[in-house]
Amino acid sequence: MKKMSFLLLALIPMMFLPVSCKKDKEVTCTLVTATTQPPVDMNVTYKAAQTGDGTISSLTYVTITGTVTVANPQLPWEVTVAVTTTTNVSIAAAGTVKNGSLNISYDGNSGGATIHGSDFCSQETN
Repeated sequence: MKKMSFLLLALIPMMFLPVSCKKDKEVTCTLVTATTQPPVDMNVTYKAAQTGDGTISSLTYVTITGTVTVANPQLPWEVTVAVTTTTNVSIAAAGTVKNGSLNISYDGNSGGATIHGSDFCSQETN
């Protein structure tokens, strides 16, 4: 009986020891850039890329005629479109990552005027 009590008392403190674990769950990423109206008409390049195992399930960007949604784009992904001063330039994406990162961005320039926006999501497992 003493052995059982001693064993129980020895095991109880072990229940409170920190336990290490790997980050092996997927992180859901919702990426959104700031919206910009270009000061002059210009071409804008939208980009999406990943490192590691990141995947994008849906990507939406803005053109002169409205929004365009791409399902499951193959990464890296890129498109260049013409926009005007009335276009609300932005890009958004939804995806997941377990060990790596997702990046979206837009860049435009014309006549010395430039616009840029970006967002990212990452998780590293060791």
